[in-house]
Amino acid sequence: MKTGIPLFVVLLAFGFLGLSQAARAEYPERPVKIIIPYPAGGIVDVATRIVTDRIAQNWGQPVLVENRPGANGNIGAATVKNAAPDGYTLLIGSTFLVLNPLLDRNSKVGSEDFVPIGTLGIPPNLLAVPAASPTKSLADFIVVAKAKPGQLNAANPGIGSSNHLGTEVFLSLAGIDLTQVNYKGQPPFIPDLLNGQLDFAFISAALAAPHIQSGKLRPLAVSYDKRLKSHPDLPTVGELGYPEAAVLPWTGFFAPTKTPPPIVRRLAAELKKALQDAEVMRRNDALEAVNPDLFLEDFAHFLDDETRRWRKVIAERHLQAE
Repeated sequence: MKTGIPLFVVLLAFGFLGLSQAARAEYPERPVKIIIPYPAGGIVDVATRIVTDRIAQNWGQPVLVENRPGANGNIGAATVKNAAPDGYTLLIGSTFLVLNPLLDRNSKVGSEDFVPIGTLGIPPNLLAVPAASPTKSLADFIVVAKAKPGQLNAANPGIGSSNHLGTEVFLSLAGIDLTQVNYKGQPPFIPDLLNGQLDFAFISAALAAPHIQSGKLRPLAVSYDKRLKSHPDLPTVGELGYPEAAVLPWTGFFAPTKTPPPIVRRLAAELKKALQDAEVMRRNDALEAVNPDLFLEDFAHFLDDETRRWRKVIAERHLQAE
């Protein structure tokens, strides 16, 4: 039977198919390293280890987590960017991959340097004030802030972080001006927020929980489009008239560019399988993690949308790297 396709083309196609099947079958043959560009013990670290523990069990192969914080994520990201694209060195990336190049023209690492695999669950942020604050609602806070332009302090745990950009969006929408105090992450600003040196902050729901329970912190709204199970009476920013202020922190797995597609697909499948595990779901639920559940092409489209959104905010707010 004549097909019109040269024999060598057919053989070549079968050769590539064989290589793809081999890549799927053999990977991973040795431990896989995950680089987290944040300190150990933080929310991203905890959320990552919940999933990597399950992946390691499913593979029967160690998944080594290494924390390399610094330079707003660039140190860890550069390590993975320069690693062999073989699936054995992966990155836990977040908003900084999109925002750093937009804020700093000299940034040498961005989302285009990686292949998106899939998202992880991260707790949404709350808009909160110290319990001693006279403001009992978000509307109250806005009234006070407008009466004292630039006199109230807000926490900024990192230029380009979801907290920082969430704050910038909210300030713009509410028409208020706060003095932002810089910190190296969320945990360092919590004592200052509790004792009243800070008047306002976007803070992870997981980090805020014990201080809300102890009565030292008052949440005003959820920076998400749904209410939280732990705070069913706490309104969302959308319900309060600021839907565009909903900024969900996202985190995901990335591989260096040129990583073979069969390995990338294998990683996405394993990540999805781990996220559907009952114990992983229970631990993420306890963390109040919210996951966009985006993989491969859908994750790539999401990154494009994020780039467009934050390019507009950065231009309007005249933001730049320090």
